[in-house]
Amino acid sequence: MELVCGQTLRAMISQKPVEARALARLGAQVAEGLGAAHALEIVHGDVKPENIMVQPDGRVKLLDFGIARQTAADAMTRTQTIAAATPGGAGQITGTLAYLAPEQWRGEPVDARSDLFSLGVVLYEAAAGYRPFPGPSAAQLMTQILSGSPPPLGGVPPELARIILKLLEKQPGSRYQSARDAQVDLLNLTRDLDLGTTAPAVVAGKRAVAVLPFKLLTPNPDDEYLGVALADAVITQLSPEGGLLVRPTSTVMRYAKPGADPLMAARELNVQVVVDGSIQKSGQRLRVHVQAWNAADGSTLLSSKHDSEMAALFDLQDHLASAVAKALGSKPAEQTTTAGPPTKNAKAYEFFLRATERQARLNRWDMRTAIELLEDATRFDPGFADAWARLAEACVQMAVTFEPQPSWFRQAEQAIRRALALDRNNAEAICARGQLLWTPLKKFQNRLALRAHAQALQLNPGCHQARIQQGLVLTHVGLLEEAKEGLRVALAANPDDSRTMVFIGQTNLFQGNYEEADDYYNRAVSMDPAGIWPNLFFPTVAIYRGQLERAEEIAKASRKVLPEEPTMSSIDGMLCAHRGEKRKALKAIERALKGGKPVLHTHHMLHNVACAYALLGEPAKAVAHLRKASLIGLPNYPTFRDDPHFASLRNYAPFLRLLADLKEEWAGYRKEFGCATEGSA
Repeated sequence: MELVCGQTLRAMISQKPVEARALARLGAQVAEGLGAAHALEIVHGDVKPENIMVQPDGRVKLLDFGIARQTAADAMTRTQTIAAATPGGAGQITGTLAYLAPEQWRGEPVDARSDLFSLGVVLYEAAAGYRPFPGPSAAQLMTQILSGSPPPLGGVPPELARIILKLLEKQPGSRYQSARDAQVDLLNLTRDLDLGTTAPAVVAGKRAVAVLPFKLLTPNPDDEYLGVALADAVITQLSPEGGLLVRPTSTVMRYAKPGADPLMAARELNVQVVVDGSIQKSGQRLRVHVQAWNAADGSTLLSSKHDSEMAALFDLQDHLASAVAKALGSKPAEQTTTAGPPTKNAKAYEFFLRATERQARLNRWDMRTAIELLEDATRFDPGFADAWARLAEACVQMAVTFEPQPSWFRQAEQAIRRALALDRNNAEAICARGQLLWTPLKKFQNRLALRAHAQALQLNPGCHQARIQQGLVLTHVGLLEEAKEGLRVALAANPDDSRTMVFIGQTNLFQGNYEEADDYYNRAVSMDPAGIWPNLFFPTVAIYRGQLERAEEIAKASRKVLPEEPTMSSIDGMLCAHRGEKRKALKAIERALKGGKPVLHTHHMLHNVACAYALLGEPAKAVAHLRKASLIGLPNYPTFRDDPHFASLRNYAPFLRLLADLKEEWAGYRKEFGCATEGSA
């Protein structure tokens, strides 16, 4: 059997009520587990705090399916047994009385909604510290559950109280009708609480919009790209200045399938407006029907039809974007109304749209295909600036994320030059240039990279990639509050982006906000268990929190994803150094330094190595590796100054000289790019 480590929710509740944000995240995981069981027609039947295990990494296990039944008929046997039981009687009562649904007490048929009532009792108890129906005897408890009302939930967010009370409805038909419905609301609450009062002013009050991939009514594999491509065009052209927060294409890709319900998608994406459409193709003619819905009540905001020839796809997407923007009280991005078609070559534009659909899938093989298609587009029209810019972005993504080979960097550089020669204000090409400048190949030109991303965002405030990359560079140069502000804007646009969560976590780690950093890393790992970014950074936050056993457990899980990664060896070195195991620590450091190129940037590994050397009482080696890290992308003065691992170096002259050099560099960044106080200098 699987060994499940952690503590039960009962143990957590016995200490104090669970904080709202943590409870919403926990409840969403339990709902997800119940949903998986219910999909197999399994009713758990005994959902209670004792059967919910919270693991050290925050993930939840739903335990004890020992009395679960697979059919309603089997469940009836249990409910009849419960109904026959009396206080002090000899009847065998299955489950825990306080968590049973009203229909179970009445001996009525039981289904998945009975588990949801039990979940409501659990969440109420976790939030309040006491059960909603506290009857001291079975008879009193039955009366309360059948006809009583739970005391009002005070001190919790109104939305959490609403979700819990809906789960506690007496009649099954008035509750959530599926665990998935409850999970969606709990996830959305989690996102809202995560932003909370920290939501940047730039996104406050904006309506969130999702444009789903359009559905092809005349299925043909050769035409499938149109659905994503036309939606991407609308997403790109909706002006970020018009009070809208538009979900990026990568977020909506999972709805590129038949039968996706737009209103359910709106709930899952936590948006106020959802746009979808259908495409009917006959020969070279297209008819597109586009609709926009108010997610709150399902009312229609837009319903319009647009006819076009395949040769006029640019005009078609322009009309679609204008219609959607007008219906939402916004406007299309300015450049689309003045610049004219990006190419007059219909074949080049078709290749461009096909590449857009492939690139949105964010994996190595589709990215390669996208590059080939974009190369075709530029061959058909060498003056197609947008195609060169998109090609540059795809090559940078290949180089940075999938295949760190010099050839991809060279091709990206060539494509950037071609794009900017044709259109010096192409935001996508400028963003790609910023990414390229902040790579080992270009020796991490922090200042030029930041200028490029700032320029890209000035030209197009909705350039999601530029926003993320700007935050990443700001984090590394020590402008931590500025980084966090921009990354929160990016997370508001795409709340499920695990990479942005990792970057916000990293910023908090560098600031010494270890608990908040832990929370973001935890969420990122839960969102993307096999992701490189979260697995590389998650173990370190537990070390900074002094949780060495937990750090070791997390590192073991991370090593399954990255078995030969030198950065993981540097984390081993930190762990052993904290435990005073000098010989083991030095061997781990040696493995890290001789283990080849890390999957991400070397400066993080060198920072870890410096931490370990400082703990081992080898200050010269600590400073040497820290200085090297600062020269290859991590000149982070406030982080090095405040890192507790360097406490022993506070009066060490070489360390003080390094800090003085970095402080001067940091002051320059702060003067040009800063807008917040970073604490005392």
